[in-house]
Amino acid sequence: MAEEPKKDDKKHKTCKSRRETAVQGTNDNSIVSKCSMAAIGYFDDVYLQEFVSKVTRRAPLIHRGYFVRALTIDHILQKFLTLHQGPKQIISLGAGFDSAYFRLKAADKLRNVSFYEVDFPEVVKRKCAIIKAKDILSDLIPGFHQQHTDQNPLIEIHTPGYTLVGVDLTQLNTLEAVLTHCGVDTDRPTLLLSECVLTYMTRRCSSAVLKWASETFINAVFVLYEQINPYDAFGLFMQRHFQVVGSPLRCITAFPTLQSQQERFLKLGWEWTEALDMNQIYTTLVTGQQHHLVEMMEPFDEYEEWHLMSSHYMVMCGYIGDCNKLLQDISQKTYKHLDSTDPDLPSVCVEHVPVSYPMLRFGHSSTHLHGNNFFVTVGGFGEQYGKHRRLIDVVVTDLTTYGSRFHYPSVDPKTIEVNRMHHVICAMKDNSVLLIGGRTSPIRLCHQVVRLSFIGLDNNQSETTISKEISTSDHSEQLLKTNDSIVNNSRTQEETNNTVETESTATNIRNVQDSVPNIENSGECSCDSLAESVSRQCGLNSKVRNPQVSKPANVNKTSKSDAERPECVLGNSVIEPRNPCHRETGKSKNNGNSNHRGARNAARNSSRKNKGKDENKEFVTDGKGGPLNVDISVMSVSGDIPCPRWRHSALVVNRGGVECVFLFGGRTENVLALNDGYFLDTVSGRWSKVSSAESAFVPVPRQAHSITIWGQKVILSGGLDSHLHPLNSVHTFDVTTCEWETFALKGLMLSRYSHSSHVIGEYLVLIGGVNFNHTQPGVALVHLPSLISLEFPLQAQKKESIVMLHRHTSVYLGDYSFVVIGGGGNCFSFGTHLNTTPLKLDLTDCFSKMEDHIKNQSTD
Repeated sequence: MAEEPKKDDKKHKTCKSRRETAVQGTNDNSIVSKCSMAAIGYFDDVYLQEFVSKVTRRAPLIHRGYFVRALTIDHILQKFLTLHQGPKQIISLGAGFDSAYFRLKAADKLRNVSFYEVDFPEVVKRKCAIIKAKDILSDLIPGFHQQHTDQNPLIEIHTPGYTLVGVDLTQLNTLEAVLTHCGVDTDRPTLLLSECVLTYMTRRCSSAVLKWASETFINAVFVLYEQINPYDAFGLFMQRHFQVVGSPLRCITAFPTLQSQQERFLKLGWEWTEALDMNQIYTTLVTGQQHHLVEMMEPFDEYEEWHLMSSHYMVMCGYIGDCNKLLQDISQKTYKHLDSTDPDLPSVCVEHVPVSYPMLRFGHSSTHLHGNNFFVTVGGFGEQYGKHRRLIDVVVTDLTTYGSRFHYPSVDPKTIEVNRMHHVICAMKDNSVLLIGGRTSPIRLCHQVVRLSFIGLDNNQSETTISKEISTSDHSEQLLKTNDSIVNNSRTQEETNNTVETESTATNIRNVQDSVPNIENSGECSCDSLAESVSRQCGLNSKVRNPQVSKPANVNKTSKSDAERPECVLGNSVIEPRNPCHRETGKSKNNGNSNHRGARNAARNSSRKNKGKDENKEFVTDGKGGPLNVDISVMSVSGDIPCPRWRHSALVVNRGGVECVFLFGGRTENVLALNDGYFLDTVSGRWSKVSSAESAFVPVPRQAHSITIWGQKVILSGGLDSHLHPLNSVHTFDVTTCEWETFALKGLMLSRYSHSSHVIGEYLVLIGGVNFNHTQPGVALVHLPSLISLEFPLQAQKKESIVMLHRHTSVYLGDYSFVVIGGGGNCFSFGTHLNTTPLKLDLTDCFSKMEDHIKNQSTD
């Protein structure tokens, strides 16, 4: 009689079964995303749709991730098939529902090729059933209907050209026996492929697969595609996602980098290796016309997360025998990563400031008001009512206590463009700010210059307040009245135009057909003609998007819960009766974790249960702070009016004793990067373009850069160029002579974009940003008199309080300290991260080290 299994054994088997089921679930999610990507037109593969019951549209960011993956694997397979003309074989380990065989077979690329696919028995049974049910698939497998596989339950399909077997990859003896039975020849040139498979196995089991392959095959290449870089903010967020869905990345911490993966292969018997990340692959393979096609495929504006995702996925090839290198052509053309970590440099200390109601947003704008301790934050994309959406609030924050007052303008967003993203606000001396540029979606840009005037700001009112604020929005400058009917219907209008959505899906939403106030325009921007010129060079019409891109079904629908939400109305203000983040009232310690939402959900559920009891009460915390009056008006402008744009830069300068706004760069719907400059006379409202004759050394076009003021000069740093490559250049623009100069820096300064900048004394300070490197930028200091520069890394990330320093804003506090507001973004398919802010950066040690470094350089 067989011995009854122990309870611990049953528990172990149950856990193992659950892990395997979760890993198999990644195949189902992956094939849906691949199918959506191909349906949009990124990659030509009509066979992917045969493996899904319904094509479900994914977000543009997910499309790009799977596009670069498909592009990479297809390039390697095609290279292998081209370089080896004789008999050869491809073995796909953990193939899932991959359609590569059918795509290549239909293109007549599999002559002299034996193609083997291996996965869990349950997965291959499902795949076999699909193939049997669809002639479009089975007809591509010669001999499919004549095969006999009943003698071995592990073999689902076995023909001379295609074999499908179900074996757990931890059972290597069984795997070898089945492959040998099916005719695998260990002497033939062999490509073994593993796409996001070994990473779900333990270190011992995954390494055993690599060692088995190197010892079994004489001439082989092992292609490994999986995740890397687990310890930065994006890496920790990525790990958390896979942990939550039940399929943790079990090898990533053991082999966290490209170098460690290469060393691993060499130790396991492979003779030489090549390794590249997806940024290197994409920037080398996708150029010219194809690059333009991708950018025009569908609206997209998540480059930070796209580049971060691409730096966290790699492809590696390990070789043995006479197999030719498959990545050599890319390796010779692509850039090399910079090692930016200097162990002798202090790291930047990041402190989460405990506040009652942290601000969770990105793509907003902030500015320090003149003559007081307040700064203003407007718009962006973030969390409100427990949901992610574009924000329409105006937040005034005290720099001493970090208390904030939230004002919700009751204007119609179609009439007054307040709810923007990637705009700029500029503080004037009269306590007003100007909103310039920005967008509501990548196909709906903002045209107006909106003025917000703050009445009644008092430095003694310093505590956090959400009160019944009064708006005096007479819009006198543009004669746009906010009448009672607009006020009373403001919630409906806001909900209609701020449909709850993620930023990924929000990019596909609206046509630019809404009415815009007539503007006197005696000049004409050249951006459209530039777009047409670019399109002509590529043989394309840049104004015509892919006709297959359909409008999401849920667009412009207001949820019932939102429509029924109670509101308090007084004058021209709409004030939330509860706190905007649905946290419990009163001050509570903020641990900096914006992703553990249990407490937030509990508070939200509690508020729903109590609905009707206190819904008309105003919500005030900490007691202090009177009503804040905000006058909102549209400035009448004339002259050389810049074309609508976003991800530009703008700041206030003194030009001939007049407050002017200097605007530079950015992007439009069709032009990825601009380098035009303009002045706005804030008294007359007249725009004037900076003549190219006056600025012979204009920086290359760019978006997502940063500018700051240094006396009568503007300092421009970083950005994304027209090829979407991060820049590390620093330029100055003299507002008097309109002349540009370029700094020749002495020392390391990483390329970056989506950062913030300041001039403190003799130093230029660059905070955060994104680039292609595996170590993301921390803080760069540039000594302006000597142009000596140093990069200081951020302190090690903590799992419970991840900080992503991009799409943020920052304000100088004094004493080498800065406050950071917002930041984060949509992290591929892993979810959205919003920094829990304010954050405080202490750069005291960095400035001290910089001064010592400058002295040493002078001595040398």
